[in-house]
Amino acid sequence: MRKPIWSGLVLGALLGCAGPTASTSGDGNPADTPKALRVTASPAPKDDIVIKSLEVQGDTLVTRVMHSGGCKEHTYELLWNGSFQGSETGDSRAELVLAHDANGDACEALLNRTVSFDLTPLQRRWRERNKSEHGAVELSFVGSQATARYAF
Repeated sequence: MRKPIWSGLVLGALLGCAGPTASTSGDGNPADTPKALRVTASPAPKDDIVIKSLEVQGDTLVTRVMHSGGCKEHTYELLWNGSFQGSETGDSRAELVLAHDANGDACEALLNRTVSFDLTPLQRRWRERNKSEHGAVELSFVGSQATARYAF
């Protein structure tokens, strides 16, 4: 009877993770309240992250991301320096940073997460600058080819 328990403990130790946070395909909880876009003078990436997909749903940016981990809680922030540039489409463009903090997680499970962000701070800044109610902003991301269009 001890061998199966011992084997499970050894396997957990070899994988470097144990417990319910060790999921390799967890999806986060898209029903959570979207995190606010944070305006900061010098947005910078933190730990490695891959943007798999982006979708704008109303004033919310829904991102599907992938990164390694599995043993600690990870946090995500959407950062912006508050400025707009021109884009090829003629819309304004905002260069964003999707910052991922692994909190020192050295585990190597491949995690897929869905994280949502509230884009209304960007919309407010655009309206103040352009003195108009309706517009669109092309969203680009530092370190990624991923883009999305936010129309309001």
